[in-house]
Amino acid sequence: MATKKENIARVGLSAIGFVYILVGVLTALEAFNLGGREVGTKGAIGFLSGQPIAKILLAAMAIGLFSYTFWRFYQTFADSRNLGTDLNALFVRAGFFTGGLFYGSLGFIATQLLIGAGYDAQQDSVVKLLNSSFGNISAVIIGLIFGGKALFEIYFILSNQFKKNVQSSKMKPKVQKLLLNLGVIGHSARGIIFGIMSFLTIRTGLTFRNEKMSKLTDAFQFIDQNFGAFVLALIAVGMSCYGLFMLVKARYLYINMN
Repeated sequence: MATKKENIARVGLSAIGFVYILVGVLTALEAFNLGGREVGTKGAIGFLSGQPIAKILLAAMAIGLFSYTFWRFYQTFADSRNLGTDLNALFVRAGFFTGGLFYGSLGFIATQLLIGAGYDAQQDSVVKLLNSSFGNISAVIIGLIFGGKALFEIYFILSNQFKKNVQSSKMKPKVQKLLLNLGVIGHSARGIIFGIMSFLTIRTGLTFRNEKMSKLTDAFQFIDQNFGAFVLALIAVGMSCYGLFMLVKARYLYINMN
């Protein structure tokens, strides 16, 4: 029988899955001029705020994102996966922690939009930070964090922990194979995106262009401008695959919360 903590984790995984599917679908439609638009994870939350049942969508998304944040923090500090404290384990747990912080910030944005704050206002703190006297240093540090996330995505694909976590579950072999394939495609797409965001943000810091930090949409625009709509669509499909990967995890994957 699932515990309350497990159910919270599954709600969180489902929320992240929905966000990435929305990002992928809207970006793919934009790539082929079919009425979509390039959005990042924050943009996806902003997109929900413009829908007819915005309050319900935003409330559900905020709950889901905070649930995911709780799960990642629990994995980090309680070491629910028994990773230990060696260098590799600390690297993985640091990845859990930064993921929790990031999606917690998305939950905060969803909450702000729910109570009536404008989406554009959420960007002011970033602009002020990068236009401050420490803007260049901040951009480089943030770029290095993005680079760390890109490396984490690659590590997650190549490590046996990824396969062990799936194969140790009670899923049927076909579902395991589907989850592994979706995971490889989705995490590869995220690795590419975080790598490009790292490059753009570090370049901003080193060339003294402090007007903005690189966002997911900037990475999509970089791909579109340099590699074309087809490659952008492939990356968008990869993001949707990541979303499906999270939904399958939410439904089937064994979650150790002991």
